[in-house]
Amino acid sequence: MKSKIRKIQDILWEHCKRIIRAIYIKDDGTWDCFTCIRRIDEPAKAQTGHFIPSGSCGAFLRYDLRNLRIQCYNCNINLGGNGAVFYKNLVEEKGQEYVDQLFKDKQKTVKALDHYVKLVSEYEKM
Repeated sequence: MKSKIRKIQDILWEHCKRIIRAIYIKDDGTWDCFTCIRRIDEPAKAQTGHFIPSGSCGAFLRYDLRNLRIQCYNCNINLGGNGAVFYKNLVEEKGQEYVDQLFKDKQKTVKALDHYVKLVSEYEKM
């Protein structure tokens, strides 16, 4: 049986994937991998990758849309997120201050369940 926090995380991750796919979809219904620019033409092949990896970003950034982009399977899974290219592309897209803020926010601590419930509420409206 899943714990309450695990259920919330599952719901939250589904919202994150939906929102990120909607933000980055192209007019022709495809996506470009954020790191290698490979064309992704099927929704099931569009991975949602973390800039600061989920295992080290903490509860505050794990489901933060600023930390997520569309990636192909190769970059997200086989290359472990393709971090160096992700960093370079994120700086080009949003600027160094944006990336620096993500690293600062990585240090924030929150009560995970409360934070996740708040995010679910926000993301349901999007």
